Amino acid sequence: MDSGNGFADFAKKFNSFGNQLGNNIKRVFNEGQGARRTGSSEDVLGLDAEAFREATIAGNDGGELATYVNEKLVCEAGVDFDSRPMLVFYACRMLNPDVVDYDRLLNLIQFRLDDFVESDYTVVLFAANARYNPSVKWLFTAYRRLGRKYKKNLKALYIVHPLTWVRVVMTAMNAVLSPKFAKKVRWLDTLSELAQAVPISQINIPPEVYQFNATKEVEVRVPAHARPPSRFFGVPLEQLMGVHGELGLPAPVADALDYLYTNALEVPDLFRRTPPPPTLQKVRSQYEAGGHVSVAYAVWGEHVAAAVLKTWCRELPQPIIPPHYYELIRQMPDPTVQPDQAAAYARDVILPALADPPCVSLLLAALFGLLRAVADHASVNNMTSGRLAAAWAPNFVHSSQPDVDITMCSVTRFSEAPLRARGGDDEDDDDDVLDLAGASENRPNVVTLAKLMVDQYQTIFKPILEAAEALTKKQASAPRKPPRTTAPSGMASAVQASDEDIAALVEEMGQTTVSQMQSTGSIQTADPVRPVVTAEDITRRLKAEQDADVRGDSAAQAQDGGDEDVIVISKAF
Repeated sequence: MDSGNGFADFAKKFNSFGNQLGNNIKRVFNEGQGARRTGSSEDVLGLDAEAFREATIAGNDGGELATYVNEKLVCEAGVDFDSRPMLVFYACRMLNPDVVDYDRLLNLIQFRLDDFVESDYTVVLFAANARYNPSVKWLFTAYRRLGRKYKKNLKALYIVHPLTWVRVVMTAMNAVLSPKFAKKVRWLDTLSELAQAVPISQINIPPEVYQFNATKEVEVRVPAHARPPSRFFGVPLEQLMGVHGELGLPAPVADALDYLYTNALEVPDLFRRTPPPPTLQKVRSQYEAGGHVSVAYAVWGEHVAAAVLKTWCRELPQPIIPPHYYELIRQMPDPTVQPDQAAAYARDVILPALADPPCVSLLLAALFGLLRAVADHASVNNMTSGRLAAAWAPNFVHSSQPDVDITMCSVTRFSEAPLRARGGDDEDDDDDVLDLAGASENRPNVVTLAKLMVDQYQTIFKPILEAAEALTKKQASAPRKPPRTTAPSGMASAVQASDEDIAALVEEMGQTTVSQMQSTGSIQTADPVRPVVTAEDITRRLKAEQDADVRGDSAAQAQDGGDEDVIVISKAF
């Protein structure tokens, strides 16, 4: 049998099947044009969109299904390598369609996505070990319902451990309905492949996924993602700013703040758009280049400046909000109920705790000053304090417990839904992470704190701003430090002279005393015109000046407080 003809026959049959499937998909969706959308707010007579959402969340189970979707089925997972928030779907946690209304389930998933679709985001779908698979009809409905609003800002969809039928159906739908969206889909067979694409340590992977992955590979290989030595990125904050901020803001922060303050306060969706990774890498390379101090963001634009600022904060070795302060933030009064008490708590308790080292508080004051200015233009740029807090919170935290980090940066909209009652053996099985994400769901987190710091900026950062202003005035009024100072007693022959003084002395020595030194052989002439002056020569000259000046030093000091044209060295008092 001719293998070439056999393959041609197979390809012909497969193409025929694909064409038939595509035509069926077209027919289904064309027939649905103009028809009422199942499960939408239009199906509930007299309810607007918000009322329909609230009614769907509550349902007939008191919000139990909504809480399950939020906590178990569709979960937040930190940010990817490009600082985009990640969402994770777990097919292994799909519920029995004979028991659960899948139309309502789709609405709840849609509501969950609404918290993320207005900014760039990434989705990871674990497709393996699903006990209950949705029907193809439900997948078609979901694909159609999740329209352009949800697909526009989705930058990547990673489908891990895909089943054959899922791959076939998704490929057919993408080819027929949205070829552009198909370019965003990535099929991954192992967790090691996923680790190459996203920071897998920030994803809570259930045991069912690990079990299936064990059939594909022996171990999960996580790349180190090591970067070469850096001047600015990934460098300890106190090394860049000084422990007390005496070195000022690092170049990536200062450049970005200056450009954004001047050019970007009214730019829509600032901090919610991610530039292409190659562009960010070029900017980083400019900062890391030897001798390069700043970057002209006028060439790159405001979204690049915003992304570089977030990336720099996220890559700090010590996070701006360390994990041992999470519980301190959780104990903050609810700003929606007690705004004044919450602001005082943030100012008097949280901010001093985070100021370790003290330069952290100065950095926060600079960052949130910009965020406050952006929020003041929310009517134009669409960036309210809440949206700014949601965009920035993941860049302030990272620890060895991704579940806890995710909870501290959660932007869930289901906080009004009652939690599932827990009892019996379930309480014994819950660990600290689940306790933090469950019973304390309504407690403040980093998003709450960040929003409060934007809303109450002047109140919270007033001590920091006053201290910085006082220091600036003190530095401005302080007399200029003289270039030469008297050395401490007991340090005889210690030369305290500036580079300019040494240069002038060398010049003078080259004109007046070189001939004497040459005649005594104290120096060697490398150039017949210009002799080489050594440190020993300078020390000898200074000692000679000391002997000449020490006799009349007291009288001269009393007369004019010292002469700046004389190099002062250690004297015996």
